Amino acid sequence: MSWETISIKKVECPCGKGTIEQEIRGDDWNRIEVETPIINCTDCANKYDIESKYFYPKPKHDYTIYYCVDKNNKDEKIQLNL
Repeated sequence: MSWETISIKKVECPCGKGTIEQEIRGDDWNRIEVETPIINCTDCANKYDIESKYFYPKPKHDYTIYYCVDKNNKDEKIQLNL
């Protein structure tokens, strides 16, 4: 009755020096938790925040799109392929 890591998705950060990681966990009742992505790069962590947008277009499945948003210019967004 515990949560276990199913997978960790990794993509390269915008500057290319590190990664952005997202953990997906599951439990014994087949529930899934998708964690907010984490920036594993000092330069990008100081420059960007992670923003998400949730979509639920019926009759299709729901999904979330994640962006790196520049802290100084909120209009500058980079979509992550997670």
